[in-house]
Amino acid sequence: MDFKELKETLLKVFIWFLVVTAIGAIIAVLVGEFGDFLGKVLVSTLSISAASICAMSCAAFIEKRQRQGWGLAGIALAAVTAVLIITGLWVEVGDTDYWKTTISLGVAAAALAHIFLLLLPDLDAQHRWTQQVSAIAITTLAVQIIGAVLAEIDEDVYYRLLAAVGIVVGLGTLIVPILMKLSKEGKRVADPWHYSREEVETLILERVEGDRFTDPAGRTYKVTRTDAEESGDGGTREGESEEVAT
Repeated sequence: MDFKELKETLLKVFIWFLVVTAIGAIIAVLVGEFGDFLGKVLVSTLSISAASICAMSCAAFIEKRQRQGWGLAGIALAAVTAVLIITGLWVEVGDTDYWKTTISLGVAAAALAHIFLLLLPDLDAQHRWTQQVSAIAITTLAVQIIGAVLAEIDEDVYYRLLAAVGIVVGLGTLIVPILMKLSKEGKRVADPWHYSREEVETLILERVEGDRFTDPAGRTYKVTRTDAEESGDGGTREGESEEVAT
């Protein structure tokens, strides 16, 4: 599966459904009525947009970190949550347990997407602990919210602790991008020729047979080593590679 292409597709879906949501909201404002049908449409499109952005974060995590298990779990949670919300709205499900389950899955999906976004940057070694602490804080906050929903907790102390963890999550969400920026600037100052992973195109090839390779998208390449001697008249010369149509 080409997760880069999946990420781009999810981004397009997010934008389109966000536009549809905005159009619906504009119509509601101009007409002056916010009926039940329009409300369901807006919530449905927003749900799809939210699921798309969560899944896009998961796809980016898989693409960069090569950890399909957690990433696919996040995509699945986002998709299932969107389906449950839309189904519950249009079928008008009134079961409390149904909505508790839906909210819990949605919180889990959002938490995974949030964690993956913060784990994407390549921070300096001395700053990577901030990503780990942020991931732990997000997980803790998600567990607290899910616990409050399922157990219907109504204790002031519990929500104070939840708010405290939320502050830590917000702090980590702000700090990680700042450290990422500082890390990039520091590397450029120390080495003007430095390029981050995002700035270098990486080609991953798998050998098929002989000097023929394929990339994750299924394209086929004929590759020769750059330090090898020149091949015969009919071959590829040193330092060259050919893409072979499939």
